[in-house]
Amino acid sequence: MTDIHWEQRAIALSGLVQALHLVINGAKTGMMSQDSLEQSVRSVFVQSPESISEIYSGTRGIRLGMNVLGKMLSGHRLNEHADLLRYCLSVMALERVLRRRQAVLFELGQGIDQIGERHPQVDDQCLAALANLYQQTISHLEPRIRISGRRNHLENDAVIHRIRALLMGAIRAAVLWHQVGGRRWHLLLARGALQRALGHLS
Repeated sequence: MTDIHWEQRAIALSGLVQALHLVINGAKTGMMSQDSLEQSVRSVFVQSPESISEIYSGTRGIRLGMNVLGKMLSGHRLNEHADLLRYCLSVMALERVLRRRQAVLFELGQGIDQIGERHPQVDDQCLAALANLYQQTISHLEPRIRISGRRNHLENDAVIHRIRALLMGAIRAAVLWHQVGGRRWHLLLARGALQRALGHLS
């Protein structure tokens, strides 16, 4: 397996980790990095890129994800990120289900295009529209992604919209992960290759 394949997988996995790291922070604290959120959400609208570098502006859009993923992969620290790993595996499982649901994929693609046309900026209206699209489509599929956090944040509409929009970004990353040959077992058994790829990208 060539280095370029592992670098592509590291980019996709960093995108997934970043979106879900922000989801966890939002659910627990109500706070998340606005810049990283915008970068993760923008990836949703890049549906037919000519190259992987278009999705996250090279690696500029996933710096947070690369940093968190590096910590996850280093030494024996995977257990410190148990929630994040669990969410990653859940989103990968959901992506596999979504891949087989062509009608849902079509509805998602159309909805994303329409939202992108109406909301060229990642603002509150864009996040609310993406959250609504997620609720109408992906939230009906199993396995459902169940987010744990503080009740007051999970009942806040603004936080809910951000979380659902970020879950769209996480699924976008999971689609990319599969497209570049990423598999769930790589998270546990190919950590060295992913670490080396991250080092090349940094």
